Amino acid sequence: METQQKEVEALLRELLSILEEDVAFVVESDAQDGIYVNLEGSLFALPEERTALAALEHLVRGAVRRKTGKELEIVIDVNGAVKKRRAELIRFALGKAEEVRRERKRVRLNAMPAHERRSIHVTLANFPGVKTYSTGEGENRRVMIEPEDAQ
Repeated sequence: METQQKEVEALLRELLSILEEDVAFVVESDAQDGIYVNLEGSLFALPEERTALAALEHLVRGAVRRKTGKELEIVIDVNGAVKKRRAELIRFALGKAEEVRRERKRVRLNAMPAHERRSIHVTLANFPGVKTYSTGEGENRRVMIEPEDAQ
């Protein structure tokens, strides 16, 4: 993983220099088997810039795959917003899982992006008494949490 982290760091330095942006960033291993990058500063800080961040993630992911031959999940964050959201999702998912286990009823969560659904699946993978799966298509894809013995 250290090799991939160094590749990501070098690629970001190059891309950000092309953009002529002086942005500090930290590259670290992600708890969900990937790499987490936090850009610090005002670059891409607005919600409408999420498309640019997604493109940057795509470029870096593809470049790392070509150089290392390995597929790698890369999350590019700005000022810790994604990390904060992930922590909120984890607390929310654990609360919903407790509710499902207690009430023995299925819970359907709101539609959310793939990386958020993945956080919920990973969080609840070993949660006793519940199982998760995704349902729906495209932007309407959502997580279902149900009792483990449900049909």
